[in-house]
Amino acid sequence: MTADPNSADPDAERYRSIVETVGDGVIVFDTDGEMTFVNQPIADFTGQTRASLIGASLETLGESGLFDDSEFERLKEAIGSLCHGADREQQLTIETAGPDSSVLNVRLSANRCDDTIVEIVGIVRDVTERERAVAALERDREALQQLYEVSASSEVTEAERLREVLEIGCDYLDLPYGFLTSIDGQTQELVDVVGDSEILTPGATVDLEQSYCRRTVESDGLVGLADVAAEVGPDDVAYQTFGLSCYIGTKVLVDGDLHGTFCFAADDARETSFSPNEQQFVKLLGQWAGHTIERQQFEERLRGLNDVAGELLRAESTGEVAQIGVDASADLLDLPVTACWKHDPTAGALRPLAETDACLAVVGETPTFTPGDGLVWRAFDADELRVYEDLTAEPDSYNRETALESEVHVPLGDHGVLISGATELRGFGDVDVESLRLLGGLMEAAMVSVKRRESLVERGETIRRQNEQLEEFARVVAHDLRNPLAGAVGFLEIARETHAEAHFDRVEGSLDRMDALIGGLLDIARGERTATDESDVSLEQLVDEAWSYLDDPAATLAVADDLGRIEADETRLLQLLGNLFRNAREHVGEDVTVTVGRLRDGDGFYVENDGPSFPAEKRQEVLLHGQTTSEKGTGIGLMSVTDIASAHGWAFDITEADGGGARFEFRVDGADQ
Repeated sequence: MTADPNSADPDAERYRSIVETVGDGVIVFDTDGEMTFVNQPIADFTGQTRASLIGASLETLGESGLFDDSEFERLKEAIGSLCHGADREQQLTIETAGPDSSVLNVRLSANRCDDTIVEIVGIVRDVTERERAVAALERDREALQQLYEVSASSEVTEAERLREVLEIGCDYLDLPYGFLTSIDGQTQELVDVVGDSEILTPGATVDLEQSYCRRTVESDGLVGLADVAAEVGPDDVAYQTFGLSCYIGTKVLVDGDLHGTFCFAADDARETSFSPNEQQFVKLLGQWAGHTIERQQFEERLRGLNDVAGELLRAESTGEVAQIGVDASADLLDLPVTACWKHDPTAGALRPLAETDACLAVVGETPTFTPGDGLVWRAFDADELRVYEDLTAEPDSYNRETALESEVHVPLGDHGVLISGATELRGFGDVDVESLRLLGGLMEAAMVSVKRRESLVERGETIRRQNEQLEEFARVVAHDLRNPLAGAVGFLEIARETHAEAHFDRVEGSLDRMDALIGGLLDIARGERTATDESDVSLEQLVDEAWSYLDDPAATLAVADDLGRIEADETRLLQLLGNLFRNAREHVGEDVTVTVGRLRDGDGFYVENDGPSFPAEKRQEVLLHGQTTSEKGTGIGLMSVTDIASAHGWAFDITEADGGGARFEFRVDGADQ
């Protein structure tokens, strides 16, 4: 029984104090449904005063709009049941009406006096946050269960799995659109789309800079924008392009490399920000997509390798096996620079057996390896697959002047070795490595089979092999291409960071330089020294461009004079300067200082460095033959320098700089010396 407010009973006062101070709401009804007591939390919750509530009927709560009709009827029936003695206690969860609804846990108890029900006491607790947390957990559980069922199903393709997961994400986030993208450089393609959108269509491509995903790619992994216009501004290029007001996306990594993004969006903004659970779930979906795509790619490779295995079994010679293998590496693993060597036990050497056209273009003549020839022989001798993601960091690489940056060496037992490489730094993931290992095993088995067949069919016959020697000029080409290639790589990195069109133009210019160099150097290699295409060019501008290819912050360029202009073939003069700068850096050190100036005693220019002087006997060898016997490679670059000077009809001399370094002088007003 509730204590009389006017009672002087100390126990009643103590109970009243407790009821007044508890955080839960306390409300008391008499058996006629009239409120006889409410504490302050009840008054605060209803938005009325305690005085206005005490003495009011239960119907007052129904008429206040605090509950909708169905919820009020549940409360009314529970109180009525207690008043009639049907139950001693009732507990129910009811929800208030309105946009900011709350979930209440109401516990009702019948208070008796001499077995007569005199009042109903209600304890009201706001459990909104708890109920929402439980609902969120249940939603998470259901979504994860769906994700597990999709993953475990063996009746769908990988593409169908990805689409089902997009649908799961849309349901979980209550967003209409889900899409998977792939990204290649600055181009983003929509691989698959869930939801009826006129803008988001499968197969559509867009510049990454105009997409929401550019933020995702630049982030640590996830971007969530509940209200794009409010959070990034209505002038955002992606908002202007697509008009989506809500976006959340995460990166999709395949074998550690960026493949694309996994995203969800809506035309309208979201009322609340994405919760930590929602963000974590989207990240999980992105990781799942990455693993799925990785598995899909590996399965596709396995199917491709299965077809290759059939071709290898039908091969009739070791050379055919090698060609099938190098073609498979180029096509299936996207490693076009691939070659195969066969072990010649009589000569104790690895002789070239097959290569791709791309390999010939990059390396030139495929070399023969003998014991001790760097990394290749080590892999063969140890019968161990070895990965070199950065050849420039390997001092024992066979030819450091080629354009190759990364390689994988795959031994073929005692039959030979397969080498696949790339002209850019490449990270070889587990899928790549295991695919190459499997290809190597198939090639080795095929070579064993061919050898057995040849032994049976052609017993006693000497197998004749002819190796045509290709023009041995690959090192020269690679040396000269390193300058514009380094420039192109450097400008491309800056362009990716700044997205400035001018840097992309410089990349294109470097590639044009490389194209012209390749043509010219191949002509020289064949002995077809074509005439120069001379024009009036700025010497200082070419000096700056050639120096930019060096990309070494420790090195210093000094321009001693106003270099003015000169009549020269622009591409070949740039080649000449680049070789001199690179040679100076390689043979003096990273802190080299290179000076370029005009000759004081004639029409021409000089290039000098502050390193050790050029030996007199070497000077004469360069001047007479265009090359030296330096094991460090000086002669390769200087052979091009002498050839370019000769093509222009310039006098070329090597002297000692005032500070003791090497000085190269070019006189444009004298006969070729």
